[in-house]
Amino acid sequence: MHHITPIFIVLLVLFSMVRRTRRTIGFQKFVKGRMFTRMTLLSIVGVIFLVMGYLNPMAYFYDAIGIVLGGVMAFYAIRTTSFEWCKDAWFYRPNPWIGVLLLVLFVGRIADRVYQDYALLGTSASANRQFAEQAQLATYSHDPITTIILFTMITYYVIYYMFLIRKERYLETEGQGKEGK
Repeated sequence: MHHITPIFIVLLVLFSMVRRTRRTIGFQKFVKGRMFTRMTLLSIVGVIFLVMGYLNPMAYFYDAIGIVLGGVMAFYAIRTTSFEWCKDAWFYRPNPWIGVLLLVLFVGRIADRVYQDYALLGTSASANRQFAEQAQLATYSHDPITTIILFTMITYYVIYYMFLIRKERYLETEGQGKEGK
């Protein structure tokens, strides 16, 4: 029974990766409520991680690197996003290369962390298990690469969704692409 849980988690991750890849490539329907929800959740997660950084002030440096990288990526994605009015709704096409890059960074980091965790668990079989578990938790809170990737993704999506919402409002007021206006 305990073998089913990792298989379920792997299948869930694969399913979410397929959905994310489909959303990264091609036109997507603009759904303002979904974007507001994602922006809110990502902002809350970002604030929680920033507040947790007081335990390790050096983490703010890595947070800042992630925020800058996310902002640069969002700026480039904004410049390459296209909009289209189709079937009584706005559709947008994000830059597929940036979406794939973020997906590869995220999945690559997860794969690396899983590998490191299994390696740590393998060494902990002969060593003190409690010490190994504490070391494992410490690596999550002090890992600069994970912090940079996390804040890159949070910043990118928050800025990008804010742009999409503003652009859609602009297109609605201008009536661009609509037949009835």
